[in-house]
Amino acid sequence: MPSELPLRDVRIADLGIITAGASATQVLADLGADVIKVESARYLDPFRHWPSGAQPSPGHERLWDASPPFNVVNRSKRGVSLDLKHPLGREAFLRLVAISDVVVENFRRGVMEKLELGYESLRKVRPDLVMASFGSQGRSGPEAGYSSYGSTLDALSGIMSITGYGPDTPTWSSHEVNYPDQIVPLFGVAMILAGLHRRRLTGKGAYIDLSQRELTTSMLGEVLLDYTVNGRVRQPQANRDFSMMPHGVYRCLGEDEWVAIAVEDDNQWMRLCAVIGRADLVTDGRYATLTERRKHADEIDALLAEWTGKNEKRTAMEVLQRAGVPAGAVLNGRDMLDDPQLKARKFYRLVEHPVGGPQMQRGWPFHLSQTPAEVRSPAPCFGEHTHEVLGGLLGYSEEEIVRLEAAGVIGYRPA
Repeated sequence: MPSELPLRDVRIADLGIITAGASATQVLADLGADVIKVESARYLDPFRHWPSGAQPSPGHERLWDASPPFNVVNRSKRGVSLDLKHPLGREAFLRLVAISDVVVENFRRGVMEKLELGYESLRKVRPDLVMASFGSQGRSGPEAGYSSYGSTLDALSGIMSITGYGPDTPTWSSHEVNYPDQIVPLFGVAMILAGLHRRRLTGKGAYIDLSQRELTTSMLGEVLLDYTVNGRVRQPQANRDFSMMPHGVYRCLGEDEWVAIAVEDDNQWMRLCAVIGRADLVTDGRYATLTERRKHADEIDALLAEWTGKNEKRTAMEVLQRAGVPAGAVLNGRDMLDDPQLKARKFYRLVEHPVGGPQMQRGWPFHLSQTPAEVRSPAPCFGEHTHEVLGGLLGYSEEEIVRLEAAGVIGYRPA
């Protein structure tokens, strides 16, 4: 492990699955933490067989090891097969926790306690442990036992009530994105690092009870404040905005090609009018102020669409940006891989997986000048490092490992 990575002295016992848990530990792994992902042959991380357009064909050998959704959020980790429901598997996990700094899980509430692996049990073997539970609704309250996915959290958090094209068509933040799933890991990483910092200062561990629902709702402070102050319930506005006009997505040359444009003030409006060759609109009383422009939003959108429809999306973006008007081409997957800005920032990383093959994966939205993150290895194949961790790290003898395999506690293929 390169000595310059900032978390090189941190070890994490990782029970995180799908996105919320696994993505958080992936960031920490890229920053140098020794993340040991624990799965059971009877219960793999669902991402190993997640139905997705990104999945390899069903006939692919070892489909569970080739899964792109799994591989992108589990790189730089070691993988261990361990049945936590078996007494010997639980014992092995406790031995791992005893030499780990952090435990991460995002199971349904009560699962860890049922396995006798709740925080109080784990503290007995590692008193200064930092444990993070990324639960759906948190560990208290009438809905604490609920399970969820990004789509259900979109609904419960309130996001779905303000997205879409009308009050009778609430819209999910997307099959591939799942907005709640993406913000939980980022905040979760921060909370884990805060717990480690507290331990360094006080010598005491911490338990982090992160509610995915509450975290997502916290992103809607403006919506809550609007109701509190004005008694107004926000409704979906399509691509419109209260404080900007024009504000929308406009069709460009080509099939399904678009550009987003946002005008904040009168100065930007004047610049926009100059770019599209309609300086006369600046002195038109119907468009002179934000309030007036909002009254005539449909007219403005039609004028803009007439101009954007004659331009390629990147050309429209670049011309507007040069004039000081915020604009962005709507990029698809192909566009993003060929994007000059992302290439210049070296955002993408080519990761060679022994089963999944070469995969272009996301990098990091940050650059650390002295301790840059690094993709140290592809995601582990199922059980790939079981022998290495049990024998080299936890001190199991060869005979003990053989007995564990015979008892079904460990394995190298899904059950």
